[in-house]
Amino acid sequence: MTGSPGTGSNVVPAGRPWQYRLSGRLPTVAWLTVMWVVLWGDPSPGTVLAGVAVASLCYSAARLPHIPVRLGFRPLPALRLAARVGYDLVFSSVRVAFHGLWRPGRTHGAIVAVPMRTDSDFLLAMLSALLSMVTGTLVIELNRNRGVVYVHGLPVNDTDAVAGLRAQVRRTEELLVHAFGTAEDLEMFRRLARLPAEEEAGTAAARRAAQREADDERTRREQG
Repeated sequence: MTGSPGTGSNVVPAGRPWQYRLSGRLPTVAWLTVMWVVLWGDPSPGTVLAGVAVASLCYSAARLPHIPVRLGFRPLPALRLAARVGYDLVFSSVRVAFHGLWRPGRTHGAIVAVPMRTDSDFLLAMLSALLSMVTGTLVIELNRNRGVVYVHGLPVNDTDAVAGLRAQVRRTEELLVHAFGTAEDLEMFRRLARLPAEEEAGTAAARRAAQREADDERTRREQG
């Protein structure tokens, strides 16, 4: 971008002030720090400080673009989400152990495609992390363009187990959206929940495309 005629070289280009750009990058650094602490399994102050330093250095070295953050926070839904994930952790561990010890020959896994109703990059990343934490479920692929997550489940021995795994993923997504989604995310989620599966997929895909265009345009303006 160029300034107006007669302006000095110290004029700040049009766009958001540096304070806002910094605040837009902090959630990514915080998320990377959380992942660092989880991987080390040590929430001590030293580990947290090291995680902040590593996340900041990686962010600076990679020259990552600003990612618009669209997140909210609701304490009660967040508690329900934590309780549900805790229950899934305990129940799935017992179930997988039972099948592994007593029915190893009849224990089979499967990859199940589950359409998503949210288009938030952060919510989808959080969903993938939560699902992969639970014993017996692992996110194999997240197709951002189609809005489909592919989850490997164990044990999945019949069609009822496939439906149960898909319901588990959708339930976790719903709790996550209610806990951390914006008002727009919630409204779209409720609207899609009332549609048939075919219309739901088409509406979600159209919204994702529109949101990507808006995010790309915002990024171009900020980096211009």
